[in-house]
Amino acid sequence: MTRIFAAFIVLVGAAFVATWLADREGVVSLSWEGVQIETSLDVAVAGLAVLVVASALLYRFWRWLRRGPLYLSAARSRSQSRKGQLALTQGMVAVAAGDGVAALRYARQAETFLDDAPLTMLLSAQAAQINGDELAARRYFAAMLDRPEMEFLGLRGLLTQAQRAGSTESALNLARRAFVLKPKTPWLLTALFDLEAEAGNWVEAGRVIDHAVRQKAMTVEEANSRKAVTLFQQARMARGNGDGVAARRLALESLTLSPALVPAAAFAGDILLAQGKRRRAMHLIEQAWQIQPHPDLGQIYDRAIADETPERRLQRIERLAAFSADDRQSRISVARAAIAAKHFDEARKALEPLAADNPDAETCRLMADLEEKSKGPAFARTWLAHLEKAPSGPRWVCTVCHHVHAGWDAHCSDCRSFNSLRWRAVNGRDVLVPPPEMPEIPASDIAAAVDQSTPLPPDLARNIEPEDRDQTS
Repeated sequence: MTRIFAAFIVLVGAAFVATWLADREGVVSLSWEGVQIETSLDVAVAGLAVLVVASALLYRFWRWLRRGPLYLSAARSRSQSRKGQLALTQGMVAVAAGDGVAALRYARQAETFLDDAPLTMLLSAQAAQINGDELAARRYFAAMLDRPEMEFLGLRGLLTQAQRAGSTESALNLARRAFVLKPKTPWLLTALFDLEAEAGNWVEAGRVIDHAVRQKAMTVEEANSRKAVTLFQQARMARGNGDGVAARRLALESLTLSPALVPAAAFAGDILLAQGKRRRAMHLIEQAWQIQPHPDLGQIYDRAIADETPERRLQRIERLAAFSADDRQSRISVARAAIAAKHFDEARKALEPLAADNPDAETCRLMADLEEKSKGPAFARTWLAHLEKAPSGPRWVCTVCHHVHAGWDAHCSDCRSFNSLRWRAVNGRDVLVPPPEMPEIPASDIAAAVDQSTPLPPDLARNIEPEDRDQTS
């Protein structure tokens, strides 16, 4: 609308000028090198106007001739960019669909039209991966490291390849380098922790967990579970180095974060017992038994009461079993102690529920021992016959690959999953006792578990009471 109005004003102005010149007579004379030209004023003005317009047209034509190639080149570049972006989009769709052939074709088109675009490198690397060309993918990822805006993506690609190849050391170095660039990335923090733990760098793994909690990249429950294992592993290392005090401190701190970590409880009880703190060791085992009865805990408890009479040991075991009276391990512990004390009726009462329904090998063995000692060898034969086909008792089973382990470890020896071993029946029937609701333990109480300078909650205080209270045990 503005342009129309401006054109109208120009036309009105031109008409006004033409009318004004027509009303006024005059002669314009031009003499140049003997040539005399005379004309009226209005004709001279009209000729001048035509000359100006022609000059403007010639100037515009000259500019077009001069800049035309640049315009054509820019237009061609825009066309190639549109084609490249289209090929890039179609390539990403092909990657998402898992169509490696189409992804590779579109990647090549994008490289042709977009030259060295960052996303083109990523598409080419992904297309190579889908087609199984890991060497080509590695070249693309390595090339990304030279571009600051693509370095993190390149590191992630190389990290994934290193993990697939089982190269823990290379993957760890790549993860550490990526951590410097993006220290708040949740998946990277998890990967870095797993790699530090796989390499046995338990102190560094614990620091990663602390950082993840500060960045809110990991839930408190998951962080406590992982940190508890790292502290327990540090405790084992400290004991191996002869530092029993540090080993005990780390083990107790591990239990503070994860009271259901049976291996840490058995380890801490063993240390306390070795250091002459029998009563504290027994208190710790009793508390752990409430959460998860386990043979390892029972062995530590048996060692603590080994110098007592069979009658007294039976009373101790019955007290321990009362914390989880219906649990399989509680019944087996009571039965074993009752047989040793020759309380055969009590042993039979403890074993009957276990022997009634597809008894496992340990139950059959105890029943055979009970029958032999209470009635004679002939009565044990039936249970010895059952023993050959009886299912094995609970074992440490990986919840990821279901591999059975003889003992607990931080990693599954088969699939290398972290903290995946659980105490379960080999046939798949879970024998874990659901842990009771555990109160949230403040950080100040965790510190108290370390320096033993302030009171702890009732469920933990007896485990780490001052040293002088144990001297009478």
